[in-house]
Amino acid sequence: MDVLNTYGGGPELAAVILGIIFGCFVFYGVYLICEAVAADEPILVVLGVLVTLACVIMSATLVSMEAPVRHEVTVRQGHVLDAAKYEVIEQRGEIYVIEEREVSE
Repeated sequence: MDVLNTYGGGPELAAVILGIIFGCFVFYGVYLICEAVAADEPILVVLGVLVTLACVIMSATLVSMEAPVRHEVTVRQGHVLDAAKYEVIEQRGEIYVIEEREVSE
């Protein structure tokens, strides 16, 4: 098996964008908490804390998501792909796009 190209493995673009949006909501939540404390509104303080915590958890979860690592490979004559280790995603002529399977323990 000859590897021609490898891509993926980094954070997905949509997850990064959503992480940034949730990060902006964190700043809004902190602002809401400060305004609620200054106005002596305990319900708004609780609401601000909940919004801030939810956004921190969502942004941390989204940014940690990674795209799967894929390899473009050719298979030498007389050899086969290990089906237990790799999953064929796409085939373009003699070029296979494969992805490593999740190891079940």
